[in-house]
Amino acid sequence: METDSLAVKNMVEGAWHIPWEATMEIRRIQVLKEGLEVAIEHTLREGNKLADFMANIVFSFAGTDSISYNDFQALPTEAKTILNMDKRPIPNLRIRKLQNRIYIHDG
Repeated sequence: METDSLAVKNMVEGAWHIPWEATMEIRRIQVLKEGLEVAIEHTLREGNKLADFMANIVFSFAGTDSISYNDFQALPTEAKTILNMDKRPIPNLRIRKLQNRIYIHDG
């Protein structure tokens, strides 16, 4: 199992305290993995770009009709682009724009 949340990984493995807000979900994951050989790996968001994209789609459809994609052609264009980029040896980089900083030098 891969997750881009180190906190979730550590809570599921029992290394960290589970906050009450996440108790039901974490306990359910723990029950589901009982009796199975499950390795939980932390993956940086950049390495899990498709899952991040698809999770955002699911959240945008929350409370409305269900969505499903049965083949590659049915995927949104951006999802197909991400999959095709994953096939190539090109790294996924997350680039953040730095906010303007003003430095005053009294000298």
